Amino acid sequence: MYNLAAEHSYPTPFVGNPLLPLILLSMAGQKHAPKTTTNIKDEYDYVIVGAGTAGSVVASRLSEEECATILVLEAGISPPKITDIPAIYTYFAPTELNWQFKTTPQKHASGGGIVERSITLNAGKAIGGSSIINGLQNIRGHKKDFNKWSEQGATGWSYEEVLPYFKKLENNVDPEFVKNGYHGVGGPVTISTPPYDPELKLAINKATRELGYNFTDANGPIQTGFYPLQATMKKGQRSSVAKGYLVPNDHKENLDIVAKAYVRKIIIENNKAQGVEFDFEGRTRQVRATREVILSAGTINSPKILMLSGIGPKEELEKFGIPVKADLPVGKNMQEQWGVLSNFELSPKIQEFSDKLVNSKNIWQYITSKTGPLTSLSGVTNMGFLSKFGYPPPVEYPDYELYFLEGIQYVVNQYHLHDKYHQAIYKPYEHKSFYMCLSQILHPKGRGTVTLNSTDPYDPPIIDPDYFSHPDDIDTVVAGMKTCKEFGTSEPLKKIGSKPFSTVVPGCEKFVEDDDAYFRCIAPKVFISCSHHLGTNKMGAEKDPTTVVDPKLRVKGIEHLRVVDASIIPLITSGNFVPTIMIGEKASDMIKENIQCDKNRWMISRETNSIYEVVN
Repeated sequence: MYNLAAEHSYPTPFVGNPLLPLILLSMAGQKHAPKTTTNIKDEYDYVIVGAGTAGSVVASRLSEEECATILVLEAGISPPKITDIPAIYTYFAPTELNWQFKTTPQKHASGGGIVERSITLNAGKAIGGSSIINGLQNIRGHKKDFNKWSEQGATGWSYEEVLPYFKKLENNVDPEFVKNGYHGVGGPVTISTPPYDPELKLAINKATRELGYNFTDANGPIQTGFYPLQATMKKGQRSSVAKGYLVPNDHKENLDIVAKAYVRKIIIENNKAQGVEFDFEGRTRQVRATREVILSAGTINSPKILMLSGIGPKEELEKFGIPVKADLPVGKNMQEQWGVLSNFELSPKIQEFSDKLVNSKNIWQYITSKTGPLTSLSGVTNMGFLSKFGYPPPVEYPDYELYFLEGIQYVVNQYHLHDKYHQAIYKPYEHKSFYMCLSQILHPKGRGTVTLNSTDPYDPPIIDPDYFSHPDDIDTVVAGMKTCKEFGTSEPLKKIGSKPFSTVVPGCEKFVEDDDAYFRCIAPKVFISCSHHLGTNKMGAEKDPTTVVDPKLRVKGIEHLRVVDASIIPLITSGNFVPTIMIGEKASDMIKENIQCDKNRWMISRETNSIYEVVN
């Protein structure tokens, strides 16, 4: 049923564990990846570049129109079954399932804490994209985020206009959330509450009440407060877009899904997208798109592919001798959420999180009931969305997000610290229980860029998020770090042994008695990426010179070409990856406006009023 050698090859806690086959067998009831093909036709109505978080959605929804033919080209592989276990997602960061993009050395990073001052940005490289390796958090963003999109030229994308699509994607199985009217049932992505309540979660819940904070549905009418965590999880297993959208449709004759197909560029003639050029099974091929090319390669690869195709800043393209098809600000406006971890000891009576994962009792609990530590979101227990202006805030709009999480594995797989720093901060706690509180900025004011490194499509682009380029950003993160300490030193947390690490970040020793100064000192030395990068193909008004796509996601100046992924987001949201699924849903309806099938499965083109037969 599964390739055990391949499943064991990933660096998870279960390498060589004799119980892994039973874990996999117990999950067999949920098919995790769609059927793929190697038989690629010369022509399709729609060619989708990328079977990721948005591309999978579009492929699924377009396949509902029987007269439309769809090809999806994915650079990555079909994901292994082991990715369905929620608790181990960080272990896939250093594998082939992750693009592992490297940023340029960050000029505002200081003190030598981060190796080469370069941060790794995670992005899924598999069918299902980042929904295969992300943290499963179900967070949409604040209603104000989407209203800002609309106010700044992305007409049709206000909160009231996108809410139906958020509800459409959901199959929320928790009645306590559904009853407020902001959630959906019966959608492709199952949303549930993780069935795991460790000591840390219970203590933080108690501290939340005692410190005067409220609990809230972060996807409901009020986001500010602490969120009783919900996840993209179905009966204790990951609910990815591959599983929710592609698997139920992989039998359809009008949908071809191809893995390990690397797109080199979009073929553009007479300002029209005609198809794509890609590498597959050792040779370069071309496929024609008679209706549209839909680019869903993500925040980093979508701008790269556009620029290699002649769409981008004129001076950038001319530098590499690429003929300019459209002079657009591709690769600008990059936004990325980042944060800093605060570390706290726990009582030695509490088992360290990585030990919980390999505990036979916990493994058997997962095998038999899909509950317990293996359903944890890699140790994340609690989340809060708060304002730097205090609580309750003068305006209901959060500035930072707090994550509370157990264990060291997040540090091992997400941090890129120099050994000197790792030893100084974490060495004394290697065999002890501890937890971390991540202060993550939600709306960074700094902006970055993605630019070409060469004309080689296999050469990663130059990625510069330009962290710390705006002084307000560090103020926000420091405010969150102070809240982390407020919780870590509260009475409910003290009762489970919580106290701040006694170790000090090198270079900040003289500030340890002043929290504000100490936090400002350590942030540029030990910050991390939250891998929520977006914005590099900005959506907005067609006449706005800062935009790449219009509100219908059509690339300006080029016919039959759309971008459908997180790169089109004009302003970052107070959330994680769920807006990307929403974008796929809304884009699908926009595209389907131009599809009409008659009773004989002929397509009627609403653009030209012509009729032609679909050939499968």
